[in-house]
Amino acid sequence: MSIVRNSLAVVAASTLLALTSACGGADKVATCTEATKAMTDYQTAAAAAGANFDNLNKATADFSAKLKELAGKADGDLQSALQKVGDSFAELKIDPSDPAAATKVTEFAKKASEGAQSFAAACA
Repeated sequence: MSIVRNSLAVVAASTLLALTSACGGADKVATCTEATKAMTDYQTAAAAAGANFDNLNKATADFSAKLKELAGKADGDLQSALQKVGDSFAELKIDPSDPAAATKVTEFAKKASEGAQSFAAACA
């Protein structure tokens, strides 16, 4: 499952970069700040989960819920981007007994990356 964990680390880092890259306007700055904190909290919780995939799945679900909550406070492209990233994380559930887990993480990484790019564009 190290490929799964490594893939998650890369996705989390790239999403954090997109979340912090370029936010402008007072409302956008506040939302981006909250989203950045949520990502940092997620990374901390995911790292603390270690090999406990139940805890990792909970951290992922909590992060998704936070992004969707922030989407409800935003509008336009920012709202859409936060929802897209939140939806991507909502779909991720790691099951180490699933032989397709690595493939699912790869699909997730693509969706999360697209969402993060939308987020960065919305905050520009």
